[in-house]
Amino acid sequence: MKIKIWMPALLTLLLTFGLAFPQHGRPVEPARRDTSKVSPGSKKVEALKYRDLVWSVPELGKEVKKIVLANGLSLYLYPDRALPVFNVQAAVRTGEIYEPPDKAGLSRLCGTVMRTGGTKTLTPDSLNAELEYMAGSVETSIGTEQGSANLNVLAKDIDRGLEILADVLMNPAFRQEKLDLAKDQIKEQIRRRNDQPGSILFREFTSRIYGGHPYGRVLEWETVKKLTREDLQDWHRTYFAPNNVLLGISGDFDPDGVVEKIKKVFAKWEKKNIRFPDIPKVAGQPNPGIYVIDKPSLNQTNITMGHLGVDFTNPDIYAIQVMNYTLGGGGFTSRLTSRVRSDLGLAYSVNSQFNTGSRDLGTFAASCQTKTETTHKAASEMMNVIKKMREAPVTEEELKTAKDSYINRFVFQFTSAPAVVGQLMGLDYFGRDPNFYRDYLDNVRKVTAEDVFRVAKTYLKPENLTMVVVGNTAGFDADLSSLGPTSKVALTPPVVE
Repeated sequence: MKIKIWMPALLTLLLTFGLAFPQHGRPVEPARRDTSKVSPGSKKVEALKYRDLVWSVPELGKEVKKIVLANGLSLYLYPDRALPVFNVQAAVRTGEIYEPPDKAGLSRLCGTVMRTGGTKTLTPDSLNAELEYMAGSVETSIGTEQGSANLNVLAKDIDRGLEILADVLMNPAFRQEKLDLAKDQIKEQIRRRNDQPGSILFREFTSRIYGGHPYGRVLEWETVKKLTREDLQDWHRTYFAPNNVLLGISGDFDPDGVVEKIKKVFAKWEKKNIRFPDIPKVAGQPNPGIYVIDKPSLNQTNITMGHLGVDFTNPDIYAIQVMNYTLGGGGFTSRLTSRVRSDLGLAYSVNSQFNTGSRDLGTFAASCQTKTETTHKAASEMMNVIKKMREAPVTEEELKTAKDSYINRFVFQFTSAPAVVGQLMGLDYFGRDPNFYRDYLDNVRKVTAEDVFRVAKTYLKPENLTMVVVGNTAGFDADLSSLGPTSKVALTPPVVE
């Protein structure tokens, strides 16, 4: 697939976002404009003529080569000689979703102390000093559904960089003093988790949306403090094997030469049979209601409302994204922003997100911050905008704005060699369609106003909204119970003893 980018639109994006791929962006070419308000300079820029820039989406098997070694280690190779740098990103099939409830926090600690604890042959200080001398870095972590490791060095240090990365992946020492430090850091985060309204909002919303599923689990010190060095070693032995790791390699290197180097440094790493625990499915049971957390010290109210959504196998994900852009994902052009911020002046920031990239059911969520004394009005207006999205098709201008934005910003997912490798390797890791990126823009272009209306009626469910509100309840403009069943949630101090 080749992408044609209108040059003034590209210039607008570059100036606005500084080459960073934005989560949500303003449209680059509105369908209709009031030309009387356009500056003379803008008119001159738009009068300039450019040839279309044609760019092909990199593909696995073409620009990015895949090789599977005898021990099962999967390599994704993408040479790029623009700069004398070398990057390796590893994806490990592990994560919090495999933790038993009584071991919550184990994978996170393992991912941290793998790096901070040094290796069997390198103390933490020696490892840090050597990487600092090379101006390189090695980092590890484990998240909800994936373990990660990254190596960044100059091209001249490929050999030693690969040796260090292999040592960290295969032979972490998990030194006790570094485990204790990592646990203390988690303890402090738990102790302070009620300090920031954003943290409270996210925790309370996800826990009510997902219930007892690992996606909504709240980490407690009671389980973390019991975790031992032996627990980390067992977790590492269970999931870290070459046939359970993908390596994305990019930068200034010779493909044949680097493959031989990787074979050498991982020669002693043997494949193993890994039995993954069953991952519980998200129970698609809604949890509607309004949950209010009183925080008297705040002069603003934080609001999030939403419900369960879809997973990445849903064929409607393209229409859903276009719909969400119009609803609240499109910055100043979205309906939520136009109504809640621009028309009524109730919030500086208001938006919506519809997660369509989750392996299990993701979430739809709309959020805003508003003054304490406009809490009820802001929440009410947000609910009304969501409901109206289901009542009539979007306009052709809204449809064009949303589709143009997605098409013109798509290229910014591939702005660097590591980004290219990471995107394509991610398709393999999560078992997604290998042609997802190749066909993405065509699938966006096919979305019609009728499609957007259909998915709004199908996947937006105002009756299922879970609303979490954090603010000074004494100053609210009206009782939130008029918007739905309301419960007060006590903000109890976490136990960290």
